[in-house]
Order: sequence, then C-alpha cells, then structure tokens
Amino acid sequence: MRWKVVIFSLVMPGLGQWLNKQYLKSIFFICIEHILNRLAYINKALYFDLNGLHEEALSIVNVEYAMFYPGIYVLCALDSLLHVKETNNSVFLYWFALAGLLGTVGVIYARFVPVPVFSVGLMMVIFILIGTFHCTKINHSTELT
Repeated sequence: MRWKVVIFSLVMPGLGQWLNKQYLKSIFFICIEHILNRLAYINKALYFDLNGLHEEALSIVNVEYAMFYPGIYVLCALDSLLHVKETNNSVFLYWFALAGLLGTVGVIYARFVPVPVFSVGLMMVIFILIGTFHCTKINHSTELT
C-alpha cells in the first residue's frame, strides 16, 4: 500500500491522500497543485522541454511560483506515505527533504541543466522513490524482529 499511495501522489499530488480516505486534504492538495501549476506554467514548460524547446520552456516558467512547486510535490508524497502506517524510524525523511531541496535548487539553476524541467522533476521522483523504498525496508526489518 505504501508504494501505491506514493505512486498516486507522484502522478497527481493529492491522489495518495484520496487513497488514504483523507478526502478534504486530498481536494485541498489537488487544488493547491493545480493553482501552482497554472501560475508557474509547469505543464506548458514541460511540453516545450520534452519537445526540445528548452529555452522556450525556461522562458515561460514563472519562477516566483515554480519555487513552491517542488515543496508541495514532495509534501504530498510524504504525507500520503506517513498516513499509510506509522513508523518509528525517520531516516527515510532525509530522502524526501533532499528531493524538495533538489527541486528548488533545480528551479534556480535550470539554465545549466540539460532538458531542465524534465531532468529536475525526474531527479525529485527518483529521490522520493528511494525514500519510499528505504521506509518500506525499515518497517519490514522492524516487523521481523
């Protein structure tokens, strides 16, 4: 179930909360994500970026709003993971914090990254998945002892 809620949160922030039956929180996160996405022009930038128009992608992004997007994205995935099952070990949280930091720094230095919008987003997803794997591994080993 941990993987399912995190994957759903990565597809659309807020869907993991819906799977956890936290409907109001889910609607709130979906609305916040759509507002930030719309104000920052993330989807349009991603479209341009994936079609090889990297300069256009960077020029269309509204950096003032894009700076908040990685934090909300990571927060939604982390929140959905934490509400599946309580865990005593918090080491996996570092991976989520690193994903958010990487996303924010990626927005700042996007001009120096090849395929900037996609690359930064992909690195965030990879770090979130590593954190989820680490969380699952921690809980599995504590259940065995």
